[in-house]
Amino acid sequence: MSSEKAQVPTVDFDELADLCLRHRCFQSPSLFHGVLAGQLCGQERFPREQWLVLFAQLLGNETTQLEGLDKQLALKLLDQTLEQLSASSLDFEPLLPDELYELEERFEALVKWAQGFLKSLKAAKLEVTELSAEAQEGLQDLERLVALDKENLPADEENEKDLTAITEFVRMVIMLLYTELHPGQPQVEQTKNPRNLH
Repeated sequence: MSSEKAQVPTVDFDELADLCLRHRCFQSPSLFHGVLAGQLCGQERFPREQWLVLFAQLLGNETTQLEGLDKQLALKLLDQTLEQLSASSLDFEPLLPDELYELEERFEALVKWAQGFLKSLKAAKLEVTELSAEAQEGLQDLERLVALDKENLPADEENEKDLTAITEFVRMVIMLLYTELHPGQPQVEQTKNPRNLH
């Protein structure tokens, strides 16, 4: 019998970027995914229709309903993200550009992802005081990441390692938040703060 994960079609960064371009939307696809992850973490139940409205707003279509392939992609992204967040395999990943993009672009996308997540989590009216100290500290580190200067990043091995470490840290913070806010989901091991966020 095939796994539930295998049944969920996947959406990648470039596919979402193409949709944004078709709508002349210059937001980062990573921002869209960060917003979605924030809603899924911050709400007990996130209706599909609510996501479609929010997705259209992110595209800049305040009064237009998504239709056809655009609607399918938005729902695929929702299903994929929810599946990853709730899976026992803990395989959630922020939706980011791959190694074909410049290091600086990938770092900026990660910052945009974190911006979308934090803004969306705040909009979901999450009571931060109800979180564990580890989760609260993780959120503070995400805020520090967003506040970092977008300086030029040479594409060297050290910066590649740093970006990989920060991305993994973000991933683990999100998984920790989701499991705390949605009891009964898989437990996530605590992770150390990356040195270059402090």
